[in-house]
Amino acid sequence: METDGRFDSGKCGKGLIFIITIGPTDRFIEYKDVSIQHVFFYFFYGIIEGRFINWSMKNFMIKLVATDMDGTFLDGAGQFDMERLKKLLHSYKEKGIYFAVASGRGLLSLEKHFADVKDEIIFIAENGSLVRFHGEDLYEATMPRDFYLSTFEKLKTSPYFDEKKMLLTGKEACYVLDTVDETYLMFSHHYNENIKKVASLEDITDEIFKFTTNFTEETVDAGEAWVNEHVPGVKAMTTGFESIDIVLDHVDKGVAIVELAKKLNLDMDQVMAFGDNLNDLHMMQVVGHPVAPENARPEILELAETIIGHHKDQSVIAYMEEL
Repeated sequence: METDGRFDSGKCGKGLIFIITIGPTDRFIEYKDVSIQHVFFYFFYGIIEGRFINWSMKNFMIKLVATDMDGTFLDGAGQFDMERLKKLLHSYKEKGIYFAVASGRGLLSLEKHFADVKDEIIFIAENGSLVRFHGEDLYEATMPRDFYLSTFEKLKTSPYFDEKKMLLTGKEACYVLDTVDETYLMFSHHYNENIKKVASLEDITDEIFKFTTNFTEETVDAGEAWVNEHVPGVKAMTTGFESIDIVLDHVDKGVAIVELAKKLNLDMDQVMAFGDNLNDLHMMQVVGHPVAPENARPEILELAETIIGHHKDQSVIAYMEEL
């Protein structure tokens, strides 16, 4: 019984006709000899089945909102309005909506950006390698020591890889070789906290989430493809600019958000996500309501249920405020 929500009964009494229109008004279902109890039964049955649900009711069902950072939540200057976010979080708390930041950035960097509200939001960090809420790690995937050392050796055979433009992120710090390219190091400080130089990766005692490495604009796609084809057990994904992240092959933002929804006892249709780049791809595929800013890559725009304005105009937080 699919309806557009309109009904007509001559009188609210037994023995008269109850009509439910279906789509165009020249099509209808006619029920004879129904009581007012039947009218309300069919009407509320339609609501439960989702047949009268409009956009405002759909918004009411959203219980988790997750957003990428760069190119999505952040504006054209790479910033966001903290006071505006605080008001949003207060509203979400009253409505029972969780707010999550899903980023390729490390946890230390995210906690610094959201220091004023870090106890009110969920962090999906390291492109899905770590999920933290209220100081508790709800999900994590780290690389065993032998694994990341052998991965490094394999990467060195790539014609696209430059170990001077490589960074490893861990629980306690980020790590570069002491031969690091200084320009790359300066670039990395914009996205990572507590970067330490080491003579060898064997000197690292921290638990490692991922590799990040830069290519040229011309070789970044080929470099990503080479890693995915030649390095076992990992997944490489473009994060923007000339950079790729290399994580365990079972890790990404989509996997993390599914695990998070399970922890929160939510269905994926209760989850909305915002993203713009290929590291958001799986997240946008698994959530019930994917939303993309107009500046997103074509692959992301194709997946989006809704396309909104450019990220530089703070379109994401504006859309969130309407939920």
